[in-house]
Amino acid sequence: MPEQAPYNEFAPEKIYRTLYSYYGPQGWWPLVSYRKRQGFNERGYHPEIYWEPGSASSSFEVALGAVLTQNTSWKNVEAVLARLHELDLIDPANILSLQTDDLALLIRPSGYFNQKARKLHILAEFFLSKLDDGKRIPAREELLALWGIGPETADSILLYGFHVPVFVVDTYTNRLVDRLYAKDETSRDSLRYHGLQELFQKNLPESEVIFNEFHALIVHLAKDYCRSKPLCPGCPLQPGCLTGSHR
Repeated sequence: MPEQAPYNEFAPEKIYRTLYSYYGPQGWWPLVSYRKRQGFNERGYHPEIYWEPGSASSSFEVALGAVLTQNTSWKNVEAVLARLHELDLIDPANILSLQTDDLALLIRPSGYFNQKARKLHILAEFFLSKLDDGKRIPAREELLALWGIGPETADSILLYGFHVPVFVVDTYTNRLVDRLYAKDETSRDSLRYHGLQELFQKNLPESEVIFNEFHALIVHLAKDYCRSKPLCPGCPLQPGCLTGSHR
């Protein structure tokens, strides 16, 4: 791999170009209910189809997934969403027709199912009564006011469900920045959610497509190389990474 100067200054466009060149378009957010439709693969990913989700139902599916994936793997969420789709429950009114205990049983594979069942009821009520069943774009403050919705979940819903250009920060984003700049991963005062989000948004074009792809690419990198115990050899960012260059 060619030599590359370290990322001495915050250079998200450079990182984005490197990851996009390496991995290509990611096709996020996967829509399980759209699996195997034209342009969608067997898991619901849809590379370069940026106009989806394009309906109230698919926006609600993204919101369901954003809540269900809290503290669990996407693989578990896929199974839950597939079951909800089979039962015609990718719908706020139909979710609300279920008792919380019954909904909890259906979403059990996602973990924390009792709490998440309550969150989904609150989310469904919000979509139905406040968003005209998903026809209005929610304000970030409205989402954050809902019980169980934090910044990462709210921003995922806005970006992937409603095409609002907001950068999503997660554990993988923090880890990547820590390692690229050889920061102490136990001391992140400057890397709290909003600070790091602002850094990315100030140094990137305000683009739904770039924010969409960049977050997905960081997740892909974290699963392949930038794991909790990093696998630096072969990582596309290693030549410029202050942590990886020492491995």
